[in-house]
Amino acid sequence: MTATATTTATTPGGTADGPVVQVDDLAVSYAAGSRTVPVVRGVSFTIAAGRTLGLVGESGSGKSTVARTLLAHLRAGSVVERGTVRVGGEDVFALSPAGRRALRGGTASVVAQNAGQALTPSMRIGEQIREALRAHGEPDGPERVAELARLVRLPSPETIVRRFPHQLSGGQQQRVAIAMAVAARPRVLVLDEPTTALDVVTQAAVLDLVAELGRELGMAVLLVSHDLGVVSAMADEIAVMRAGEVVEHAVTAALFASPQHEYTRALLAAVPDGRRRGGAGCPALEVTVPGTVADDATRSGPPVGTRPVVTAEDLVIRYGRGLPAAVDGVSFTVGPRETLAVVGESGSGKSTLATALAGLVPAESGTFAFDDGTVSGDLGVPVGARSPDLRRAVQLVFQNADTSLNPRRTVGSAIGRPLRLFTGSSSRERVGELLTLVGLGPEFADRLPAQLSGGQRQRVGIARALAAEPRLVIADEITTALDVQVQAGILALLADLRRERGLSCLFISHDLAVVRGVADRVAVMTGGRIVEIGPTEAVFGGSNHPYTSTLLAATLEPGSTELPDVDDGVQHWQHDEGWTDHGDGHLVRNWTDRAVGVGNGVDG
Repeated sequence: MTATATTTATTPGGTADGPVVQVDDLAVSYAAGSRTVPVVRGVSFTIAAGRTLGLVGESGSGKSTVARTLLAHLRAGSVVERGTVRVGGEDVFALSPAGRRALRGGTASVVAQNAGQALTPSMRIGEQIREALRAHGEPDGPERVAELARLVRLPSPETIVRRFPHQLSGGQQQRVAIAMAVAARPRVLVLDEPTTALDVVTQAAVLDLVAELGRELGMAVLLVSHDLGVVSAMADEIAVMRAGEVVEHAVTAALFASPQHEYTRALLAAVPDGRRRGGAGCPALEVTVPGTVADDATRSGPPVGTRPVVTAEDLVIRYGRGLPAAVDGVSFTVGPRETLAVVGESGSGKSTLATALAGLVPAESGTFAFDDGTVSGDLGVPVGARSPDLRRAVQLVFQNADTSLNPRRTVGSAIGRPLRLFTGSSSRERVGELLTLVGLGPEFADRLPAQLSGGQRQRVGIARALAAEPRLVIADEITTALDVQVQAGILALLADLRRERGLSCLFISHDLAVVRGVADRVAVMTGGRIVEIGPTEAVFGGSNHPYTSTLLAATLEPGSTELPDVDDGVQHWQHDEGWTDHGDGHLVRNWTDRAVGVGNGVDG
């Protein structure tokens, strides 16, 4: 089923006064050498003022290409084959250069996926907001800059505008990007994966902000996302894209209640369900991956009484003398064949924990050791001070395969280097075996990273880590930027590898639905400390620390049509000494509610 031409009478986005956005029979092709490749095929939709359209689909489906046409933007070498894109009644591709400049940021604005890369690192925040105002002839005095900072709920607006981007959290950077986008009160706002890298609490707060601004400013909003939970909570209607076509377009509630196209049904089936038990351990995800059968024998985690392969006691990690500890007094273990998931907001210390385990940052104090019975050593020292056996035993799969792979070296070279380092041999046959193991194939060895999809690049990153034949794999947000079907494939691959190779896994993620499917145990971090740790189902279904409760409440499930109220992530509790033991290894750090003075370790 392909969308056909739309009118205000037949399309969900239309109104009697006419839509703000009208895309009719749009077709776009990219140049590839001497030939052209169609990437958008006959797409049509409308968006009215105050309405939000969600655009979803797999990587390469054309959704971002469509979104950028609303700002008359096409990448080099591309051409509009047919169709029109009208914003505010004007054909954007018929505008003069001056008209396009007025369109971008004035009539239509975009909030990109990674605000950290979209902001200028050498300019203070206030000056960047001022520049956005000045570009469209808006008042740009200190009062107006502070007003925009308050509008997007930045803390201490008068002082935060004097900071540089690197001095802000990811959520704060995204709020700055939103402030710049709405500075000239545009009629159209394009959100291109705006919350991909944000934890669930920050994501909920940012989405609530966007929804409020959309209502206040009466904007037409186009939301591009692979997160179906985000889309279901934000969008009035959804268009599903595949191979450049809209295969289904419906009101949000109707689409989730009764998807009509088989591709839509496949997308929904690939989403991990955080509301139901998926079992423990990586293979448990197979419950939500179509066409696979879970092996209950592999879900139980490490045998009772086995010696852990990783032990951390009162671990402290600091990035510089005089700075607060990024990891403060943390204790945990990882058992053989066990997956320990670490969750928490941006800045909680979870990625610092992962990089310290990999030897990229040293520990300041505490015990941090590895011992699997054959290899042992101190994990608190940098990787250069570790023995070759220990370096080989602990391997890291990076969050962003785009930046962790050398764009000028082939896939075979990326995998061959650790093979030579750790085994002394990097034969083409061995490279091919590793590529086959991760579901690619020997033919991928001659390709460059740019010739691969996001999911394929992530598989190469996994193959590179496996080249060392490790005993422990650190997976740091490895599915963050992947669409749900590719994500399901990557996680099923990790499940197979743990089952077949007996790997232990430290799994860092902010996606609690994924965590529930893959982890034996969960550690919840905030402010550099673990506030709760225990078996996955105990953490998801038991007596929780208030921060864990906030995380769980902020998780957006596909089909939810309301955003959770997280009060902008404001913390209403404080740490107390000691822990409460709920049994079976489920520990909750004691806390006190600041408002009433009652907590789990005092009078509660």
